[in-house]
Amino acid sequence: MISNPDSLVIEVKPKAISACCPDCGYSWQQVHSRYHRRLADLPWQGRPCTLLVSARRFRCPERACARRTFAEPLDGSAIHRGRHTSRLVDLQRYIAFALGGSAGARMAERISCPVSADTLGRRILDTGVDPEKRACPRVLGVDDWAWRRGRRYGTILVDLEQNKVIDLLPDRQSETLACWLRDHPGVEIVARDRAGAYADGIRQGAPSAIQVSDRWHLLRNLSDAFLAVIDRHSAVAKRIAAELYRRPQPKATLRHGARRVGRPRTLSQPAVAAAVIRRGEIFEDVKALKDSGISHQEIGRRLGMERKRVRRWLQRGHAPNWTHAQRSSIVDDHAEYLHRRMAEGCRNVSQLWRELVTFGFEGKRSVVYQWLEKPRSLENEYDDTSRAPVPLGRRLARLLLTSPTRQSITEREFIARLLSVEPALAKASRWVKAMDLLLRKNAVLVLDHFSALPHKACRLSG
Repeated sequence: MISNPDSLVIEVKPKAISACCPDCGYSWQQVHSRYHRRLADLPWQGRPCTLLVSARRFRCPERACARRTFAEPLDGSAIHRGRHTSRLVDLQRYIAFALGGSAGARMAERISCPVSADTLGRRILDTGVDPEKRACPRVLGVDDWAWRRGRRYGTILVDLEQNKVIDLLPDRQSETLACWLRDHPGVEIVARDRAGAYADGIRQGAPSAIQVSDRWHLLRNLSDAFLAVIDRHSAVAKRIAAELYRRPQPKATLRHGARRVGRPRTLSQPAVAAAVIRRGEIFEDVKALKDSGISHQEIGRRLGMERKRVRRWLQRGHAPNWTHAQRSSIVDDHAEYLHRRMAEGCRNVSQLWRELVTFGFEGKRSVVYQWLEKPRSLENEYDDTSRAPVPLGRRLARLLLTSPTRQSITEREFIARLLSVEPALAKASRWVKAMDLLLRKNAVLVLDHFSALPHKACRLSG
């Protein structure tokens, strides 16, 4: 044993007196020569450990055997032609599966068995798969995955009954998937997205398999359809929110010589209005081309727009205004007090924050400073109304699907008034809740209810 402060070397010799020739299989004892193998082993007392093995080469005197000499095998102790013991390889494999390459290499360094990230990756690739795990799945999940997002994609195949990835295909072409399915017969059900290439590949490779839509993609399609319905009623939602949220504020007057403390708007109102008019003109061109029978792709090519954007604009029925709703703040409850103190001439943020703390305010000084810096606070100081966030898009969708017990009083009032004015939104919300219950909870009663309805009644529209 050679002990160093940062490493440990142990000299070992095999006990066997004979070895079997790998070709003829006979056991021989005549030693031809000796050589040393250095095998990295598990750490000992926090130090990397190396085994210096004095291995032997044996003679094979069998005349019918083509091999004259052979090396002494270390079965169970080291891999063939490897420089690591089998137990160290197993440890590296466990680390690789648990943490991956870079993180696993850092962990291995901490436990005194250093290894590179590339080696950990090879440990995963060299892992053998049992024949039972190679069996063809009955329920197969098919989806794409990115080699490089936006550039190159492949196909991932998952056994949905065991929740395990079984194979990766280099691309997402129908021929590649069909070839894999022909080589793995026995697939009965295939869950996929709405990509046409996958549908063609399944029909070619497994024509008897049942194709179903994946639950995630069904929920995504349901969400997109619900957002399209909400967008068509955004104008009504803005009007109701303006009536509900805007409260009269006492108009404050500036002290003589006082300076406004808010930062100016980054975009002038005339520029915003011009952009709205320009988008409206583009929408009229899109609508005119669509009425003349031109496809979405051709409309996008002529007007320099993406095909998906053309479809969204036509589904919405108007050009988007892209106004960003302002978020609420914990300072809003003390807005009236801050307006009065600023009208009195107090501009010291620290002083205002200390006064709010005496009223039970739990926020930090920086929150008050940011609130005073926003253009919203300036308008509240000099205008007759205060602007509050208008729930639109995904935020409005969450409000419509959230239980009333988890909504604030103002949110419940807003939703009640909105649904009373727009019954189509109420109907769409009920449908989305029912579909979500069906997909997530496997509610059979909901499925029976949908099956009994006519096809047109199951469409989200509004």
